Amino acid sequence: MSELSTRQHNKWLIQIGLGLVPFLVLGAALIAIFRWGEIIPYIQSLFVPSELSFLEVTLLGLIAGTIVVLISVGLIITTKAVLPQSEGSEIIRNIMRTPSGIAVSSLGGGIVEEFFFRGVLIGLFTGYGSILDGIVIGISTFLFWIIHVPQYKGVRLAYGLVFINGLIFALLFYFTDSLVPSVIAHAIYNLGIGIYFMKLTK
Repeated sequence: MSELSTRQHNKWLIQIGLGLVPFLVLGAALIAIFRWGEIIPYIQSLFVPSELSFLEVTLLGLIAGTIVVLISVGLIITTKAVLPQSEGSEIIRNIMRTPSGIAVSSLGGGIVEEFFFRGVLIGLFTGYGSILDGIVIGISTFLFWIIHVPQYKGVRLAYGLVFINGLIFALLFYFTDSLVPSVIAHAIYNLGIGIYFMKLTK
């Protein structure tokens, strides 16, 4: 990378990182409001499965993430879907050209988005009956989908994939009481999509 492109690349990495910060801040604020006095224990509990072992939830995340990314990439290839021309998708295209960009996307999105949309929104507001839990999961999935709409403007396949994947990640958290499988599945999805776009843009 030239000095200019290195500088631009670092700028994009910082933009992505700063884009994730509000989810951490808002998530921490909601935990403080609803779990005052037990903030740290609550966050720790998000990573401890209730009935399955840590190994089992890890394997579940690996399997779910692999299936999701294989189906998603297969559909993208089959339909010849491409990212639209927009500032957000341009940043994604450029970031996904490098291993560091893919790592930030995989780990940042996998950890931060799962913490907020699953650990905070679903974790704090479920447990009041299956109908209410379903509504909370639906709202969380919809909000997850909404934040991804601008970068996939007009690409219906991407809209569908983001919504379905968000629902899968939500259900992984809901049924295991642990962020481990959803973080792993989300990170694998972002990694797989990142590698696909990296190869596509070379």
